[in-house]
Amino acid sequence: MSHDIDIEQLIEQVPEMSRRTCTAYLRRFRQPRLDFTDEYLACLSLDRLRHVLLAACLQVKVKARR
Repeated sequence: MSHDIDIEQLIEQVPEMSRRTCTAYLRRFRQPRLDFTDEYLACLSLDRLRHVLLAACLQVKVKARR
């Protein structure tokens, strides 16, 4: 998933992602800095993990527009 992806595409893609894919993308974030432990991410439901990923991606989009 590219950070320059359209928000609508992002909203469509994230719900399709597996736990492994979501975790991998969250680990790649540099800004905003995310400091979730592997244990914390493993405890989240898949829906919650997807929500966290989408929120982080949207935050990047908002900051990029400023």
